[in-house]
Amino acid sequence: DRGDRIDVAASDECDGVSVQLFSPSYGFHTHAYAIKKSAAHTLLDNLPVVGPVDVWLADNSWFGLRVYCAVVANDGWRDTGANLISQNRVAESTIRMSSR
Repeated sequence: DRGDRIDVAASDECDGVSVQLFSPSYGFHTHAYAIKKSAAHTLLDNLPVVGPVDVWLADNSWFGLRVYCAVVANDGWRDTGANLISQNRVAESTIRMSSR
């Protein structure tokens, strides 16, 4: 993500890990989504996707949807949070990357 973050919640530490939840002002490099049925309808109404999905969503202000990001708190680059999930760009997949 880039830009301002609006903190929403933080978890208690469990096994040395705490999760920070925030609402981003701009986001990209997204690896996973959890989408409500109503949000899916909004996204379908705005097809086609132009460019990588995460950039398309951010460039269009997520079409007015409520968006939250979760990161490992106080970790990663300058303690801004580390990824909870990562992408394996080496392994073969039946899912085509939207940016390639």
